Amino acid sequence: MTTTETPPRPAPGKRRTKRVRRLVIALVVLVGLLVVADFGAAAIFEYQVSKRARDQFDLSDDPAVKVGGFSFLAQAISGEYGHVTIDAKGVPVEDTLRDLEVHIELRDVQAPLGDLVSGSLQEVKVREVEGQVKVKASDVNRAIASNRNNLIRSITNVKIDPISEQDAITDPDSRTDAEQEAAERAAEAEIEDTTAGARVCATANIGGDETEMCAYGIISLVEGAKMTFTPNRIELSNSVLGGGQLSPEADALLKQILNFTLDPGKLPFTVTPTAVTVEPGVLSVKGTANDVVLGK
Repeated sequence: MTTTETPPRPAPGKRRTKRVRRLVIALVVLVGLLVVADFGAAAIFEYQVSKRARDQFDLSDDPAVKVGGFSFLAQAISGEYGHVTIDAKGVPVEDTLRDLEVHIELRDVQAPLGDLVSGSLQEVKVREVEGQVKVKASDVNRAIASNRNNLIRSITNVKIDPISEQDAITDPDSRTDAEQEAAERAAEAEIEDTTAGARVCATANIGGDETEMCAYGIISLVEGAKMTFTPNRIELSNSVLGGGQLSPEADALLKQILNFTLDPGKLPFTVTPTAVTVEPGVLSVKGTANDVVLGK
């Protein structure tokens, strides 16, 4: 008589472990597919916006576009995107400004999913746009070098730093304690506006000698997006003009040399310029616009 042994059945705990493992693997695969789909859809949208921004700015290369928010697919299904940024570098304006940077914040962007997927997207509607054009110190050097005046053209090594408007107007070393406290309170209350404090340092050839100087003054927004720097006081690091103590004639001359105007052109998307800002090595003009259509 032959007996057949029945194989032992897996314990209930082991069966549950296998089911959980399969479920976890399935979820991981699903999440991976959703992530891939999310990145793929975002890439399509960013390409469409970048192409239209390139045409609108008349750029030689596509600008970088990035969509904010946790899930692009959730935004794409609704056809509305909360925050999109566009960055373009090396933007030329005429012959002197050749390395501008353009930064744009788009808020409440509308782009139907069907048009996006089919590639038939013609217009991208934007409720609010904030645009910024940055001018680097290298372009300031280039603009000054194009001046017809030989003395002004001799300026090199331009460096830009932000300071408070109070420090641009008066020398902190000459203030009383009460004046210094008032200046600090005023600096804390400063907001982005049509003026900003700046320190512009440079080297100039004066009388055949290299003279290092720093001008403390105000950057002002004038005539659309143009920026003008007006020095209020001059400090010299090394000079043949009499030990750091300038005569009125020399002071007026150096202020004239370091007084300049930059024209970065029109801001994108018909943005109206509203403020100037100063960062280390950079001067910029900002503005906003509402109800803009990208692609017109």
